[in-house]
Amino acid sequence: MQRRGMTTMSTGKAIADHLKYWTRGTPVGQFVSMAVPSNGAYGIAKGVFYSFPVQINKHGDIKVVTDLKVDEFSREMIDNSYIELQTEAKEALSIAELL
Repeated sequence: MQRRGMTTMSTGKAIADHLKYWTRGTPVGQFVSMAVPSNGAYGIAKGVFYSFPVQINKHGDIKVVTDLKVDEFSREMIDNSYIELQTEAKEALSIAELL
């Protein structure tokens, strides 16, 4: 039971953090990770919801940070995560009989 409560707290904290940045913006020069529709950055197909580094202004406008250096390890992790996301999407659509 203790573990379940901690997971719930972590989820609640993540939601609260997202809402805080979305409504107040990120501090100048800083970014957070947020799942947003891709604009093609980092090799992720346009329109796919993916966790990107983003900056948010005080009006809630979200901009993907695209000038970060991606080393070989990070590129591999991004690619693997994207492949896993595509696989899960196909499985979900298959289960829902939409594919």
